[in-house]
Amino acid sequence: MRGRIWFVVVVTIAIAILTFVMKRTATQATRGSMNTTHVVLIGASIGQGWHLTEWPSRTKVSGFTAESIPAWQFDKTEAVDEVLMRPRRKFRPTRTYLKSLFQPPPEKASIIILKECSSYFPGDMAIYKSSIRHWVSQLREKQITVALATVVPVTATRAQQNPGKQEGLVEYNEWIRQYAQQEGLILLDLESALRTAGTGRFLREEYANSDGTHLNAAAYAVLDDLLRETLLGTKSLSAVPAAR
Repeated sequence: MRGRIWFVVVVTIAIAILTFVMKRTATQATRGSMNTTHVVLIGASIGQGWHLTEWPSRTKVSGFTAESIPAWQFDKTEAVDEVLMRPRRKFRPTRTYLKSLFQPPPEKASIIILKECSSYFPGDMAIYKSSIRHWVSQLREKQITVALATVVPVTATRAQQNPGKQEGLVEYNEWIRQYAQQEGLILLDLESALRTAGTGRFLREEYANSDGTHLNAAAYAVLDDLLRETLLGTKSLSAVPAAR
């Protein structure tokens, strides 16, 4: 009986300490983000290779913080849902989750960039369009500014290995441009920044790694400038609240 009482006491104290730590870190995170616009990119390998946490310092842009969340398939539903939960975290019975409770909570997003990859093409365009519309609607309901990225194309050599890939992503990109304009969304046109001239619209060889799909340092330098110009030059940003 006495052992059970002590167990209850220990658990109660542990919960109280954990609650205090979480509230304190949440307060610190909120204070630190009040004067910044937090940009979150949801994407796969190219997004991860961009190292967006370092983007503000690389480009000397003030008032912004950034990060990239990995999502290794076209369907970004889980990643979108988790960002919408912030500063709360999705529970997972893992040691990593428990450690995260003693760290500052994830920062709420001011702007979310939805980015897809060439790996998902050719694909079901009807499902792709429906998914984008759904995520945009979700994010807008939470008053989060949405940016849609066009897909980075592949090189001409890579396109020959997978018939329909380049054509599919170009078709998707055309729709993304039209939809972004129709809905008044930010457009981050990665394709236009990195493609060849002419009708092929392939990834320029000088920006590609040996696989003809992923990007090199020169390409990321171009994208750094593109992101800065896009965000700083978008009128709707004046209405974007700092993350709170």
